[in-house]
Amino acid sequence: MATTKRKTMTDARGQEVPVSYVAAYDKAKDRTVRRIEANARKLKAQMQAFLADAVKAMTELSGLKESLGDRGNFSARSFDAKIQVSIRQSWNIRLDERTAKARELMMDYACRELERAGDGAFLLQQMIEAAFKVDRLGFMPRREVTKLLTYKVNDAKWNEGAAILRECQTTEKGKRYLVVETRQSTQDEFKILRLDIADCWPKEAGEGEA
Repeated sequence: MATTKRKTMTDARGQEVPVSYVAAYDKAKDRTVRRIEANARKLKAQMQAFLADAVKAMTELSGLKESLGDRGNFSARSFDAKIQVSIRQSWNIRLDERTAKARELMMDYACRELERAGDGAFLLQQMIEAAFKVDRLGFMPRREVTKLLTYKVNDAKWNEGAAILRECQTTEKGKRYLVVETRQSTQDEFKILRLDIADCWPKEAGEGEA
């Protein structure tokens, strides 16, 4: 069946413009971006279908195991141990209004140590800053907070601040991730198979694998 040629094209103002009035470059530009957008939608649909199938398969597999491991994480390896697929659950720490007081008390200790020990306490000061730095959603970095609270310090203000920090934090479930990793042999470290379009950029002529 023959394709009917368009007689008009809609411009950015929503007006119909006769095709004969549209520049050749503008026609080519329109065709190109529409083709790329259509292919991007197809690729996204394929990725959504892949992810749904992979999560379903991993969920069914996890039902065969007695324990899912730490906080809902689950991993499975191929029989030769060269492929590993994991479902990883992230967790976030939500703040409340007492956090500022906890930071003040713990930073007080770091500043006193900085005056007494000099550069020796500078790293601690940086760790406190990192632990209390929230992201755009208002969450604290869980790893940094946990690391900070493992320190045993013989100081009343520090311990008061640490106690407040423990009390005022609420842990919430974050995103779940599917991670696929491979390795050449059991002597090698696993490398993540990145499902990231930026990782698929065409290589230049003569450019090898990284």
